[in-house]
Amino acid sequence: MQHATSRRAHRASTLVDEDACSSASGVFSRFVNGAIATLGAAVIVSSSVMLPAGPAEALLSSPNAQIARSVDAALRRAIPAFNPEVKKIQRSLEEVQYLLRIPQRKPWASMAESVTEALDVSQRREVMLAGLSAAAVPTAEPLLNSLSTSLRKLELAVKTQQPDAVALRVSDALKAVAELELLQAPGLPFLIPKEYASLPRLVGRAVVELTFEKRDGSLGFLDPVAGGPAKRATLRLTLDGYSAPLSAGAFLRNVKEGLYDGRSINANYTSVLVTAPEGKTQPPVPLEIMPLGEFEPLYRLPLDVQSGELPVLPLSISGAVTFARLPTTDSYLSGTDWFVYKFDKQQAGLGGLAFDEGQFGVFGYVTEGLEGVLPRLAPGDIIVEAKVVSGGDKLVVP
Repeated sequence: MQHATSRRAHRASTLVDEDACSSASGVFSRFVNGAIATLGAAVIVSSSVMLPAGPAEALLSSPNAQIARSVDAALRRAIPAFNPEVKKIQRSLEEVQYLLRIPQRKPWASMAESVTEALDVSQRREVMLAGLSAAAVPTAEPLLNSLSTSLRKLELAVKTQQPDAVALRVSDALKAVAELELLQAPGLPFLIPKEYASLPRLVGRAVVELTFEKRDGSLGFLDPVAGGPAKRATLRLTLDGYSAPLSAGAFLRNVKEGLYDGRSINANYTSVLVTAPEGKTQPPVPLEIMPLGEFEPLYRLPLDVQSGELPVLPLSISGAVTFARLPTTDSYLSGTDWFVYKFDKQQAGLGGLAFDEGQFGVFGYVTEGLEGVLPRLAPGDIIVEAKVVSGGDKLVVP
């Protein structure tokens, strides 16, 4: 993307007040909700941490089909293309998903063509397994079998023109593709800039689990298995180091150090904010965004969404996880305080995007508990424990 490349070249001349960043990062104290503008509010979460602005702040002019609209799609597209043939299957299946959204007279012939292309590639097992280590092949073989089965079922669903079945089968196939791509992605396909060489980074994927209790200890959650009331509930976050290695690495380090254990949360209709104990704040992290079509993140520069710059990991998906903004600069974010964004399509611009898209460096998403737990979180609820479930070995701390 030419525009993003020119902005990256400009990065070296960007001036940032480092002292202002450092002093601002330690002042996170009170939670303030505001409905300030006449049509909507800029949501200001604390005296020094700002969350996405309300709908009166800006207006996007047109929809964009390129940007991911779901957690699965965003995380899948963030995986580096180490095997171009597997990525080709992904593109064919995503084309089917896109065509399926067309109302009424759906282009079944075009969908059938895309499925056939995916099937043809999937039958070349040696090509599909290219790039895998010998140790990973036994794990990949069942994934290939699952993918082949899903594609056959998808072929039948398209042939019989069953939209619901097509949606289910293409989703199953894409999940198998994503798991295979993760096995084929050994690490970051780019180098961390020298000026950030001393910062922790996540060189792959990691999963973090947060356990919550109500502030009064009541049975305010639902047991996902039994269905009855429960005292505790969990959220799982998937962190993506392929698109945001420094941001995800800083967050994972904080979790490992127990920074969020026992912390009460601030929650409203827009977000759930978590801050660190006073005196335990980490230094700010550079704004880090991987633009679509680029091969490495852009640092310290927001994206110009209205001019066509779009992120691989959008804020415009409910459950997006990012560090909070500092009041003194757009080039750095808090290295400690973070939030989960509750994206509301009803309050998005005409492009279907959040009004602050491109202003925050998303580094992960809620992948479990998005519907059953996140809406039940209230101000004062407590994070009993934040722990690393997987991917802790992919954290590199220089």
